[in-house]
Order: sequence, then C-alpha cells, then structure tokens
Amino acid sequence: MNNNILKGLGGDANFYPNHLEQQYPHLFDRIFTLWDSPEFDTEINHLLLDKRDHFRQGFPAEVASELLRLSVLHSEQAGKIVPDGWVDSSDIKID
Repeated sequence: MNNNILKGLGGDANFYPNHLEQQYPHLFDRIFTLWDSPEFDTEINHLLLDKRDHFRQGFPAEVASELLRLSVLHSEQAGKIVPDGWVDSSDIKID
C-alpha cells in the first residue's frame, strides 16, 4: 500500500484500490500519475466505458468497483457536482 496515495484518497484504507494495484499495476500507476490532472477523467472514463471489442470480458467485478469508486471520489475531491441519484464514494462497497 502506497502511503502517499492513501493520503490522497483521504487516508481511509477502505478507499485504497488493492485489487487494481495487484492485478493491473500499470493502470494503477497511470491513474495516480493523472490523479491531479485534467486527463484523469478521460482516462477513467476510457477504462470504465471501453468501446473497443464488445466481446472482451472486461475487468473483474472488484477492480471495476474500485475504478468506479475512484472516479466518484476524484469528482468529489475536485468539487465537481455528482448527478442526482449517484452515490457518494463512501456508499460504494467492495467485497
């Protein structure tokens, strides 16, 4: 667990994307390289809404949940408005 990243996520270990770090370290590095940049939203949307091959399996559920939670947390930290009906990042549970 990277303590600098944990601090950036508000210090709550429940928000730390362990599965992403273990299974996709290159994506983990890319996401946190872009965390404070305008390119973050484009990158995370590309990962969550893959438009390439419709027959691809996609990410395991726990990784997809972590990506979604990171997206919501990033929006909250950036002060962006989260659309009505969306949950805040503390409501997203990962098994």
